[in-house]
Amino acid sequence: MARPWYWSVLGSWVLIGIGVASAEAAAWTDALFPESRHDFGMVPRGVKVKHDFLLVNPLAEPITILNLRPSCGCTSGRAMARAVAPGQSVVIEAEMDTRNFVGPKSTVLFVTLITASGREGEARLGVSCHILSDIVLNPGSIDFGTVVRGQSPAQVLTIDRLSGPGWRFVRMVSASRALNAQLAETGRSESKVNYSLSVSLKPDAPAGPLRDELRLISNDPETPSIPIMVTALIRGDLSAAPSVLSLGQIHSSAGAQGRFIVRSSRPFAIRSIEGAGDGFSTSPPDAKPQPVHVVTVAYKPEEGTTRGDIRRVFRVQTDLPGEPPLDLTTTLHVAP
Repeated sequence: MARPWYWSVLGSWVLIGIGVASAEAAAWTDALFPESRHDFGMVPRGVKVKHDFLLVNPLAEPITILNLRPSCGCTSGRAMARAVAPGQSVVIEAEMDTRNFVGPKSTVLFVTLITASGREGEARLGVSCHILSDIVLNPGSIDFGTVVRGQSPAQVLTIDRLSGPGWRFVRMVSASRALNAQLAETGRSESKVNYSLSVSLKPDAPAGPLRDELRLISNDPETPSIPIMVTALIRGDLSAAPSVLSLGQIHSSAGAQGRFIVRSSRPFAIRSIEGAGDGFSTSPPDAKPQPVHVVTVAYKPEEGTTRGDIRRVFRVQTDLPGEPPLDLTTTLHVAP
C-alpha cells in the first residue's frame, strides 16, 4: 500500500528539524574555538607532541567543561580550568603519543560543554601528523615524576636515524630555566646515526608542575625540528592533604564542606586564600605562624548554579620566603 503523501512530507520535516537542531548545537560549541584542528607535520616515531587549543567564552553566562574524550588511546586531553566565565578563556591541551604508529595518523578530542542555563554541546578538536619510520625516539618524552625541591634527577633519551648518513643535529633550543640538557652524537655509519640527550633537573627549580619543551634542530628539511617534552611535579616545603578534596554529591541547598590540612617543616602564616565565589567559600586566612593549618572549604548552590561535575582550585599564599603558592583542588557533583 502506498504511503500517504502527508507522512512523507512530515518525515522530511522531522529530518530537517533534527538536522537543523544538530547543526545549531554544533555551531555554538564550534564558535568557542578560534582553531579546531592542528597538524604537527612529520614527526619521529615515539615522540609525544602537544598542541594548545584556546576556548574563548563569548556568552553572557559561564561555561563548564564536563568531559574530554579522545577518539584514540594514543591521544589525551587536559583543560587548565573547568569553569570559564563570560569573556574569559582557557587552554585545552591535546597530546598525541606516536609510539605505536607509522604513517598518517589523525585523532579527535571530543570536548563536552554545558552552560549555566543547561545548554549542552560537544566540540571536536582534531590533531594529525605523519609518523616517520626512520627516526625513532626512546623514550618519547622525559618524565621525572614527583620530586622534592632541591633534588636533581637525570634521564637519558636516545634518537636513532636509520640510513641518512649525512643527517645531524645542528643545535638544541630551550627556554627552560629549570633544566640542564646535553646532546651528544654516539654513533654514525652508512646505515644508522645515533644521538643521546641527557636531561637533568636543576636543584633550584621552583616548586610546582613543570611542563617544558626542548627542541632539537636538524639539517633535514623534512624534519627540521624535533620537540622533546619534559615533565615533573616539584614539591616544595608546603604540602596539603588530601591531594584532592571531594565534597561528593550535592542534592540540596544545604551544600557540603570539607577540610584541607596544610603543613610545612617551618612555622608559617597564611596571607590569603583565593578562589571563593560561585557558591564556594573558605575559612579566613590564619595569620598566626604555625607548622600546621586547617583550611575549611564549603559549597552552597546558588540560583543558576551549573549542574554536573564541578572542579575548583583555591590558591593559598603564605609568608614562607621563596615558597610558591599552594593550590588546593576541590571537586563535587551538583545533582539536577
